[in-house]
Amino acid sequence: MTASISYINLSWAVVGIIDKDVRNGLQSMKRPDEPIEVTIERYVIGYLVFWHIAFIDKEKMNRCNDEKVIELGRKKMEEYIFSHPPIATLPKFYIVFLNQPQIGCDTHGLSDVFCV
Repeated sequence: MTASISYINLSWAVVGIIDKDVRNGLQSMKRPDEPIEVTIERYVIGYLVFWHIAFIDKEKMNRCNDEKVIELGRKKMEEYIFSHPPIATLPKFYIVFLNQPQIGCDTHGLSDVFCV
């Protein structure tokens, strides 16, 4: 695969971003003095709500600090992206929810891979 994936770990999901210039692309979304994780979380939640995909209440989301589950989420995302490569050159955001049974998880606590 020619595109590289940048990962952002949220407390409840792993987000993968494919963009040639990911840091500069994200700077336009960032508020002053805001950590990149907060920017990505705001973007992902806003996207899911705007398109009526899901309502995310951060206070009710299960936190996941298990490095093994996070790594499995990254691998699951890589496998998905490898088998479904992006066609357009636009930035692509992918998300795997971690330990969120209300969304639906496999035996490792991972949701399906979603492109947002």
